Amino acid sequence: MDPTQPIPEAISHRQLAHLLRSAAAEPAAAAEHGGELDALLQAYGQLSVQLLKAFEGAGDELARGRSPRQVMAMGALRAHAHMALQALAASGA
Repeated sequence: MDPTQPIPEAISHRQLAHLLRSAAAEPAAAAEHGGELDALLQAYGQLSVQLLKAFEGAGDELARGRSPRQVMAMGALRAHAHMALQALAASGA
């Protein structure tokens, strides 16, 4: 399609598919957002590793002064941090 020609009233699926295949991607916008997201994911990964190391270093101290419900919540947080790191690794970020 020539950009100087008027917009057609109808377009076939084949023409639309051809236009989609030949359309230029918008790499600038994707790279801008992707770079910021990648940086945030990397920072999140580093903080998660630090958090898990702190859990390991705390040992029995983690439960002192906490209710059973709080200890369970800390265990859930630890499990979610592990899963988040696995998801981060699987995403390739």
